[in-house]
Amino acid sequence: MPKQPEYLSIAETLRTEVLAGEYDTEPLPGNAAIAERFDVNLKTAGRAVQQLVAEGVVIARPGLRAVPTPPELRNTRWPMNGRYARARAARGLIFSGDVRGNVRKDTVGREWVSAPLPIAHLLGIKEGARVFRRRSRTLVDDVATEDTTMFFPEPVVAAAPELETAERIQVVALIEDAGHVVTRTANEIRARHASTAEQQIFGIDAHSIVIEQVHGTYGATGEALEAVINVRPAQGGVITFDTYEAPLDND
Repeated sequence: MPKQPEYLSIAETLRTEVLAGEYDTEPLPGNAAIAERFDVNLKTAGRAVQQLVAEGVVIARPGLRAVPTPPELRNTRWPMNGRYARARAARGLIFSGDVRGNVRKDTVGREWVSAPLPIAHLLGIKEGARVFRRRSRTLVDDVATEDTTMFFPEPVVAAAPELETAERIQVVALIEDAGHVVTRTANEIRARHASTAEQQIFGIDAHSIVIEQVHGTYGATGEALEAVINVRPAQGGVITFDTYEAPLDND
């Protein structure tokens, strides 16, 4: 019988520890600590953690140590790239421990507009078609850290009218309550110089760089549900919202 790969042996040990509750109050060790403990390289340590992610035992967080998946979600089958879905389902789009300070999200605009070309492309509609636009701003300790613009096609707003009317919303919950199943996002990320408006929002100068993330959100049948533009200063208290996917049918 061929020898079991090293990363699977490490994953077995870590899985036993996670299920025994050893990491209920703190994250799993980082890859460097795992590599030192088991005398392996960083790649092998990372594969062990990713094995647990694929099994739904832990949630991976970019730049942060993995945490145990809440027990009530461990029997849910997720796509292989659905690690962030578990994070979203368990805690929403922000882990409270990931951001230091008082976090708030303010709605700064709600209106129907004509879809610009990039948004029309993401939503699969004609340029200039009518879409609903929501703008919000995330602040940490009253300092703006992210400017978000969301676009929704007319059929989605008709099915989930709170997207238009409510002051504060939980987008995924409203879309899924309307009968859609969020399954994937298509993402584009670029670095560019800040616009004049962004300089004012973030308190930065014309030479400063911002990170722009543009993504489209799609349902189980490929229907376009939302297009989003997130802009964050490249330096400072940046908040990152990761992609998410819905659970697979357990049948």
